[in-house]
Amino acid sequence: MFLKKRTGDDYESFIKEVGLAKNEGIFLTDTHSHLHFPELINDVEQHIADAKSLGVNRFVTIGINKEDSRKAIDLAERFEMIYASVGVHPHDASGFNVKEIDLFREYLQYEKVIAIGEIGLDYFRNHSPSEKQKDVFAIFLDMAKAESVPVIIHNREATSDLLEVADSVLCDDTVSGIIHCFNGDKDLMKWALDRDFFISFAGNLTYNKANELRDCLRYIPLNNLLLETDCPYLSPMPFRGKKNVPAHVIYTAYTACKVKKIDYQNLLINLEENFGKLLGISYARHINS
Repeated sequence: MFLKKRTGDDYESFIKEVGLAKNEGIFLTDTHSHLHFPELINDVEQHIADAKSLGVNRFVTIGINKEDSRKAIDLAERFEMIYASVGVHPHDASGFNVKEIDLFREYLQYEKVIAIGEIGLDYFRNHSPSEKQKDVFAIFLDMAKAESVPVIIHNREATSDLLEVADSVLCDDTVSGIIHCFNGDKDLMKWALDRDFFISFAGNLTYNKANELRDCLRYIPLNNLLLETDCPYLSPMPFRGKKNVPAHVIYTAYTACKVKKIDYQNLLINLEENFGKLLGISYARHINS
């Protein structure tokens, strides 16, 4: 189901599949990374080169507050294959001032900014009070609705409140988005599928004890699926415990292939069609852009 080590017949066979897909021009997008974070930025060109050598050709770097979102935009403007999102992570909600709303609206005017996020609720660490988190989440959902921009949603141990806020603001189905780093919450999964959101899996899909998460993946349609690294966090097997990088998304894709019983090239084609749909572009334009 997952690669435990970077040796052996299974590993060699998979790497061969990766090379064949790359040679066919079929590639993969890391839909959620933090390439502008200190852990990655100093070697970002090498990380991009390493990823491209394995057919990971496109990246979204995710902003988590006002200053960080500016850094995400700056990086995206340096590299053709990098997009950015802008927003306030629930951990940073306490530092958000409503006077910053206009600045975030300005950020959305940049061509490389494709989404608002990551936004949401996190009651696991509670770095910001829950009421402040909910207020900030609602503000950015309202902005996404007004600007017709997709959202990237973070949720940790806050599903009930998160869905209550989302439903109260969004009301209808005009806003699309991604449930980032899906954790297996079935209520959230149902909500996302009912709204035709995309559900994105990270490296924890590959972990030995992630059977419930893999069971959810079996249920989720291919046309609602995306993959990510969330680098520098959540390295998949066989890199667990080490710094994550964009190239590692192929190992999450390997597990997704096994779970969905689909070959690697077809999985990638489906994923890129989904990413194109999120951006409102065709797969043909996306693959040739």
